[in-house]
Amino acid sequence: MELRLATKDDMPQVVNLIKIILDDMELPILLNNPESEVMDLFVKTFQSDTYAKLADTIVAVQDGEVAGVAFGYDGSNEEPLLAEFGNHFDAKLPKQPVFTEPEAVEKEWYLNSIAVNPKFQRQGIGSKLLNEIPHYASQRGLTKIGLLVDLANPDAERLYRRSGFKDFKTQMVSGHEYKHLQKEI
Repeated sequence: MELRLATKDDMPQVVNLIKIILDDMELPILLNNPESEVMDLFVKTFQSDTYAKLADTIVAVQDGEVAGVAFGYDGSNEEPLLAEFGNHFDAKLPKQPVFTEPEAVEKEWYLNSIAVNPKFQRQGIGSKLLNEIPHYASQRGLTKIGLLVDLANPDAERLYRRSGFKDFKTQMVSGHEYKHLQKEI
């Protein structure tokens, strides 16, 4: 298995994995618009130069297939990254927010999404991706990693806590309550 930054060609597979998380979030943009069009716009957004510059999309590739993904960024870059969604979505769909509340805090590498293809689960890929993140955070000059975990997902919370994440705060995103955890690196 290879761990590396995603290429533009990887993005359709990446977005399919991230969709697992997006479905759980019950985002209005997904509920109120044609799914294929929304997912195509996610791919175009993730393929943009802005995302290539301001975010890290780390993939685990096995046998030529994206087996897992960890997507994150410096929390201070959240606003321009969200604006990039508007650049793509507003031109094709009625104007509406893709994401409604900020998630990240400044001076942390914010793990926005981590997902493993169901076909590759229970093989330690999520842990390997988590272990790779400090490298990318350090490259961006950051000493903390942050993430949100849904209160209804105790298995994920246990994984993060085993990896050294601790309570930071609780916050609401899209009507769901999450724990914001952080880890010093």
